[in-house]
Amino acid sequence: MTKKAYVFPGQGAQFVGMGKDLYENYPVAKTMFGKADDILGFRITDLMFAGTDEDLKQTKVTQPAIFLHSVILAKVLGDSFTPNAVAGHSLGEFSALVAAGALSFEDGLVLVSKRALAMQKAC
Repeated sequence: MTKKAYVFPGQGAQFVGMGKDLYENYPVAKTMFGKADDILGFRITDLMFAGTDEDLKQTKVTQPAIFLHSVILAKVLGDSFTPNAVAGHSLGEFSALVAAGALSFEDGLVLVSKRALAMQKAC
């Protein structure tokens, strides 16, 4: 039997345009990105899809962006997402918890946002 493990990335994996293809092609992704804009209180989709590298390098943007891309991609995979194990590098642990169903999308995003703001302040 083949075993599958998914490892979710941490900060540093961001790139301009990330998630735009998901947003444009999957209704569930569009809905989740919309929820994220509401939860975060700013249009992270604008920064992810058409922002600058400098926009995305801000920790308060980077961390929620990577979380969103990871979690939404797992959701879009649907029935094909059948891991035997999930893990994440640093920030990616939150994505792994949501993908595994141990934490809700909304709670995960709130936690990631608070983490990002605290880290941004510490810098």
